[in-house]
Amino acid sequence: MNMNNQGTSKFRHAVRNLSVIPLKDAVLPVSVREVFFNFSVYESIKVVEGIPVFLKDHLERLLESAERLEISHSFSPEDISRMIYLLILTDSVTAATFRVQLIGGLVPMLFIFPQELPVYPNTYYREGVSVITYEGERIIPEVKSNSLLLNYLAQREAEKKQALEALFIDRNGCAVEGTKSNFFAISGNRLITPGKRILAGVTRKYILKSAEIMGMEIVFKDPPLDEILKLQFDELFISSTSMGAMPISRINTVLLKNDFTKCRELHRRVRKLEHDYVCETRNELKESQK
Repeated sequence: MNMNNQGTSKFRHAVRNLSVIPLKDAVLPVSVREVFFNFSVYESIKVVEGIPVFLKDHLERLLESAERLEISHSFSPEDISRMIYLLILTDSVTAATFRVQLIGGLVPMLFIFPQELPVYPNTYYREGVSVITYEGERIIPEVKSNSLLLNYLAQREAEKKQALEALFIDRNGCAVEGTKSNFFAISGNRLITPGKRILAGVTRKYILKSAEIMGMEIVFKDPPLDEILKLQFDELFISSTSMGAMPISRINTVLLKNDFTKCRELHRRVRKLEHDYVCETRNELKESQK
């Protein structure tokens, strides 16, 4: 199983365990039981100007997911952080998405490899994007595991219908999360988002923090699909590491209200937090090298 894919030609190296290797050698043995059964967890970390954004948050979630699945390993946050920075230095990476994958088993394996950082047109943030709905619930959704068949099928269906994302609809008829995003609704000054049985995104954390600063009331609730389609919310949006806060203008064939005022402000604030993090981290690195 080769982790290399299209769009990574400018990247030449990866990390296997605690060693830098050629990217072409970042492969998994398919005969290993844990590989075959996808007994693994992962993180996607945004690199901006050579700085991995919100690195501590991502590594904490990675190791929490591993602990939840009882994946035993000896890799510390410091080990993984050191290898990420070494990989950035080795290939002079300025912008990328770093995938960190931890595979369980008697001999656990850690891989870190770069991919292109998704870039979204400004029109998406001005006009909103289309999403579809897809019935299904992820296995142990609180864990960022590599059990991604449902995500793959839902995303494939979204692509067929020229939509950016697919929202999972659970057994209760509620929209809970996307294949690669968290889901939010806004009603007046209330920010509504599922609070249980979802993957708590890192960007979601900073959206909630920004909403609190804006004086918004945060309500943890699964938005019912029938209320969404009846246009009972002022704004809808999704969030992820790469996209920030992305407004939704269409679900399936239903056109939604085009008032993205609060979503745009939340997006601006999250991007500002990312920028501040990059600047502060760069300054800390300079100080440590003196």
